[in-house]
Amino acid sequence: MPTSGEFPGIGMPSFEASSSLDGLGPVEMEPPTQDLDSDGILDTFTTSGPDSMSVWTDTDLDGYADQLSVVENDGDYSAWEYHRNPDGTGDWRQTDQGTLGE
Repeated sequence: MPTSGEFPGIGMPSFEASSSLDGLGPVEMEPPTQDLDSDGILDTFTTSGPDSMSVWTDTDLDGYADQLSVVENDGDYSAWEYHRNPDGTGDWRQTDQGTLGE
C-alpha cells in the first residue's frame, strides 16, 4: 500500500488524468492543508507537478484518501473515489473524466 511517509521526500503518488488506479489500494494522506468542505477541519492535500495538479481528499478523516481529482495543463481531468467493500477489500472507481472547456 503506498503511504505518504513510506519514502521520505517522495510525497503522494502521482497520476495522470488517463491513469488507471486498478490495484492501487488505500493511500495514506500527507497532512491536509486545505478545508475543501468548509467545515473548519483540514481534509485535503494538493500536489502539483510540471504537467498536472492532484487534489487528495480524506472525507471521513481516517487518514486515508477517499477522493482524488487530477487536472492536467491541457485541460484533461479525471476524478476517482475509493470504495471499501464489505469483505474488507477496496478499489478506486472513476467517477468523472473529460476536458475542461468542452
